[in-house]
Amino acid sequence: MIRSRWLDAALPAALLCAAFPAQTSAVTPAQGFGADTSTYLGRLAKLGFEGVVLVAKDGKPILVEGYGLADRERGIPWGPGTVSTIGSITKQFTGAAILLLQEEGRLSIRDPITKHFADVPADKESITLHHLLTHSSGIVDLDGIGDFDPIERDAFVRRALDQGLAFGPGEGYAYSNAGYSLLGVIIEQLTGGTYEQFVRDRLFLPNAIFETGYQLPAWGEGRVAQGYATGERWGTVLERPMDTDGPYWVLRANGGIHSTAYDMLRWAQALTAGRVLSSASMEQYWTPHVRESGDSHYGYGWVVMALPPDIKVITHNGGNGIHFADMAIIPDASAIIFLQSNVVAGFPLAQRLLEQLGRRLLAGVPYPELPDVVESSAETLAAVAGVYELAGDILRVTVDGGSLLAEAQGPRAFAHLHSTRPVDPERCDRFSRRIDEVVSAWLAGDFAPLYEAYGRRTAMERLQAGRRETMRDWEAEHGRFQRHVVLGSAMRPERDATVVRFLFENGHEDRAYVWDRKTEERLLGYSVRGVDARLRFYPTSGGSFASFDRMTGVSKPLRFEDDGRALRLGEGEGTVRGRRG
Repeated sequence: MIRSRWLDAALPAALLCAAFPAQTSAVTPAQGFGADTSTYLGRLAKLGFEGVVLVAKDGKPILVEGYGLADRERGIPWGPGTVSTIGSITKQFTGAAILLLQEEGRLSIRDPITKHFADVPADKESITLHHLLTHSSGIVDLDGIGDFDPIERDAFVRRALDQGLAFGPGEGYAYSNAGYSLLGVIIEQLTGGTYEQFVRDRLFLPNAIFETGYQLPAWGEGRVAQGYATGERWGTVLERPMDTDGPYWVLRANGGIHSTAYDMLRWAQALTAGRVLSSASMEQYWTPHVRESGDSHYGYGWVVMALPPDIKVITHNGGNGIHFADMAIIPDASAIIFLQSNVVAGFPLAQRLLEQLGRRLLAGVPYPELPDVVESSAETLAAVAGVYELAGDILRVTVDGGSLLAEAQGPRAFAHLHSTRPVDPERCDRFSRRIDEVVSAWLAGDFAPLYEAYGRRTAMERLQAGRRETMRDWEAEHGRFQRHVVLGSAMRPERDATVVRFLFENGHEDRAYVWDRKTEERLLGYSVRGVDARLRFYPTSGGSFASFDRMTGVSKPLRFEDDGRALRLGEGEGTVRGRRG
C-alpha cells in the first residue's frame, strides 16, 4: 500500500508526546476508563463513526465494543469478530517472519539482497535485509502501478530493482511498501510456499489466530466489513483483482491482510508472552533502529516511540483511505489498544482515536467534548427549516433525516458557517479573490499564478500534468466542464481554506484550497474533503443543535429563537445572528 494514498503512517510522535505529559492528570490512569470510553464512543457513533475498539490491560480486555454497521446493505453490525483489512499492520507479520527465518539459520538480517536476488544493479548491491525492514534502503514504490494491478513476483522484483533509489542504502528514511514486498519474495523463495501460508502456519495457527490472512481463513458469509465513502459502498479489498494465492505483488507482504479485533489481541499477547520470537529476536524486532521524525523510530514492521515520563509505545496503523486499523502495545503498562473502521473516508477523526484512547487510559486525560445527539421529531425540525439572512448573505436550512443541513449562499455567510475562529471578513475576501484569479488562470492554461501562490515550490510541468489528469477524470464522471464558482473562505483550526465549486453538465466537484496561516499569501495545496460546502447540525439536549467536524472534532452550536424566526450561530466572540428572509 502506498503511504501517501493509503494513509499509512504510525501515529505522529508529536501528537503522542503531547498525549502523555510529564505531569499527568490527577485522575488515576484507567479509573472509570471503561464507562467513560463507552460513553465517548457511543456519542461518536451518533456522529458517524463505525468500527470496533478493543482495549486490554494486564492481559484482560477492559473494553471490546462495536459501533455502527459493518455491512449497511445487510444490516450487519460491527463487532469484535468482524473481519476487515488491517493495511500496513501487515508489515509486523513480515518482520516477525524474517526474524523467525533468521532464528532457523536460513537468512540473516545483515544479508545483502544480492544473496537472495540475481542481477542486482550496482547501486543496490549494498542493500541489506535490515535496510528493507527499516525503510532505509532507498527502494521506492513502483511508479504507475496500483495495489490491485496484476504484476507477478518476478516482474515485480525486476521493476523494483531497476528503479532509481531515493537515497543511498542506509543514508535516509523513506517509507517503502515495495521494500516489504521484496522481503515477502525472500520468504517465499526460502520456504517454497506462499507468503500467506508461511505466516499462517508459523505465526498464526500456533497462537490460536485462525481468522487472519488474505484468502486462507474460512470467514464465512457476511463476516467481512464493507467500506463506504461519501455514503456509497466501496466494498472490500477481497473483491478486488487478486492472484490465485493472494494479492498481486504491489500489495503482498506489505499490506492488505484481514483480521479481527480478537485475533489481533491474541497476536499482541503472543508477542508479549514470548511465544512468537526468542527474546533476542524480540529485542531486534522492537529496537528503534531508524529515526522517522522527533522521537519516532522504525523497528522491524513497527514504529517505536519513547514518550515522557518513560513510556515505550510500539505502534503502527494501516488503511486504504476507506478502511482503517490502528494498533498500539505499551509493554510497561501491560496495555494493548486496537481499532478498525470502514468509514475513514468520511470520518478522518478515526485516525486520531488511538491517541485519545491512550491519553485516557494511561494519563487519565479526559476525552474531548462531543455533542450529545438526541432524537428530534420531524415537526420540530421542519419548524426551523427555511431561508435566513446572515451577515448580508443567505443561509439555507433544510431537513435531512433526523438532522439539519445548513448551506451558505454568499461568501460572508460561508465564512461564518465554516470558520472555527472569529471571522476576519477582509482576510476571507482576500483569499477568495486570490483563489478566483489563480483558478481562472489555471483553467485557461496559465499556471504562473498557481506557481507563485505555491511559493514556486511545485514544478510547472507537474501543475500542467495535474490539470490534464484532474479535468480528464472530472469530465469522464460529470460531462463537459462549464464554469467555476468560489463559494467562500473560512478560518479553520490550523489552516484557512477557500472552497471552489467546479460545475459540469451533470454535477459538480468541490475543492478546498488550503492556506498557510504563518505565511498568509502562501498556498499549501488543496484537499477534496477539506471543507464540505454544507454543514450538518445534530439535535442536542435542550432543544439546540450542534455541528461536528469529522476531521478536526470541532463543534459549533446553532440555536433557534423567536419561534424559529431567528437563529444564533456560534458562541462567544464568534457568534453571529440571522433572521428568516
